[in-house]
Amino acid sequence: MDKKYIIFTLDGEIYAVDILEVTSIEEVSKPTPVPRAPKFLEGIINLRDTILPVINLRYVLGYENKLVGEGRNKVLISRMNGVEMALSVDDVVEIYAPSEDVIAEMPELAVTPATEYAYGILKKGEDVVIVISTEMVLTKAEQDEVDLVLEKYEK
Repeated sequence: MDKKYIIFTLDGEIYAVDILEVTSIEEVSKPTPVPRAPKFLEGIINLRDTILPVINLRYVLGYENKLVGEGRNKVLISRMNGVEMALSVDDVVEIYAPSEDVIAEMPELAVTPATEYAYGILKKGEDVVIVISTEMVLTKAEQDEVDLVLEKYEK
């Protein structure tokens, strides 16, 4: 089977995620804020009777935090360490199926503990797109914080 990637944008930059890491792409209304939640947690949503945390990818990846719009917002639904979560993105551009495997390793200078989420570079025409792993977006400590918030709302 040929690899496919979901191409999305954050702050004008192009990113990709393996389509197999995403269960769906959704448009949702503004998340419900959670008091005293970590800054990367935008809030929670009710998606088909399931409460999901919404992770602000802009914040996690170090971009300026932009308030979520009042209208519809795009999220990628993904399982991270066994927990289903919504990853907010600025826009979903396309589903990209390269004609060949065009993933290159991250340059050695770009690999740091802060960039563990990125596992490769996708060459798409003239564009160089960072491919992220949804499993690596949050640190273990951040994942634990999300789990604590979810415990309060799943009772």
